[in-house]
Amino acid sequence: MRKSRGEIVAVKDLFAKYRQILQAPQKSVEVEAIKVVGEVLGIKLSEDQIKYTVSSQILHIKASGMLKQEIKIREKEIIKNLKQTLGAKSSPKTIL
Repeated sequence: MRKSRGEIVAVKDLFAKYRQILQAPQKSVEVEAIKVVGEVLGIKLSEDQIKYTVSSQILHIKASGMLKQEIKIREKEIIKNLKQTLGAKSSPKTIL
């Protein structure tokens, strides 16, 4: 549907195309994952303990076995919170 010239468009609709196409950068996902893990589990992770691969949408945790196990147990809740903040397209699908 083509808009005629001079028609007013809502501001929220101006960037809808870019929201659908663009993905969040790697660093943004890593920082948000640290924040969400802290909120859900109360565990403080550093930036060097998390690595995100954008192409495969996998979040790698480099921590002790106990911390990884706690994160793996609550994986669905963490991913759900990441989807709410980052959007379904930018959030990780798996945590390893």
